[in-house]
Amino acid sequence: MSLALIFMAPFTASASSDTRPNTTEVQKERSSGVSSVWVVVNLFTGRTSKQAVRVRETLERLGAGGRGIILPFSEVTVETMEKLQPAFLALSPNGMPWCRYRGKNGADLENFFSALRVIVEEMNIPVIGICGGHQALALAFGGKVGPIRGEEDDCLPYGKKPTEKGRHDVYVTEKDPLLLGMGESLNLVQNHFDEVKRLPPGFICLAKNDLCPYQIIRHPTKPAYGVQAHTEYYRPGRPDGGLLLRNFLNIARSHNRVARVPASTSDDSVLTSTPPGQDKKRLPVRATQRNQLPGEESGDALTRGTDRTVSEKRPKRSHSRLTRKPRKRHR
Repeated sequence: MSLALIFMAPFTASASSDTRPNTTEVQKERSSGVSSVWVVVNLFTGRTSKQAVRVRETLERLGAGGRGIILPFSEVTVETMEKLQPAFLALSPNGMPWCRYRGKNGADLENFFSALRVIVEEMNIPVIGICGGHQALALAFGGKVGPIRGEEDDCLPYGKKPTEKGRHDVYVTEKDPLLLGMGESLNLVQNHFDEVKRLPPGFICLAKNDLCPYQIIRHPTKPAYGVQAHTEYYRPGRPDGGLLLRNFLNIARSHNRVARVPASTSDDSVLTSTPPGQDKKRLPVRATQRNQLPGEESGDALTRGTDRTVSEKRPKRSHSRLTRKPRKRHR
């Protein structure tokens, strides 16, 4: 059975800086209702952020294909999404408690939440939220978010250390295509103070642990997911974050083919998230592929310290004496 059959629903929407979409280019790229563009929504209070860039780079590495752009949440409106018809949305981590989004930022956030409900339920666009994006998805649909060491209506400033930081296991509570090819527990990078305190009505909890009861959540009928962990960070031997994202790309690809493309259309070009040169009908990730994620062979250790979710400083390379070029001696 196609993964998309799980989420089938009628499409009901009405007719540089690389963070800004080129409308003319997008119109040329659009094919039968789905564009080759996909969007990373920056949930920080600027146009872009290191975290949003990291999410985009990781999705590109995992085979998102098409063209990824970053938009601030203030510009993610129903009208903009109707013009773009993106293949999917990825909601980035954020940098401060939701209760601190005030004034214009607060109004823009409420408008984004309203638009997100339409984007998911009426426009049928796949969505995945990462860390703060997971919390934003819950808030948009009527859930509650608060500090781990507090109540759902508390507004506490972030301390010097996150309440859940480093690698932690989360435990699967419901089977789902997002977890295809994975075991009963996942090892993921965490770095957060807040958590989802109450699920939105109808939402399904897919994974939990003792500290946070809603680690992975899903909309009841649409391909809209939230993952509390930083899935943009993974490494050889512990690839679960990357596997989750790659499974999401497969879900979005199948969903767009079945639910967002008119039945009379058979053009495979609408499968915009398929990497160039790869089979567009490739099966989803299997357990035998757990150590075969892109970038790992070259030593791309994405989790050399979870502080890089805040700072993108990379460690200096060390050179072996066997490979170091000899210095020229001057007599």
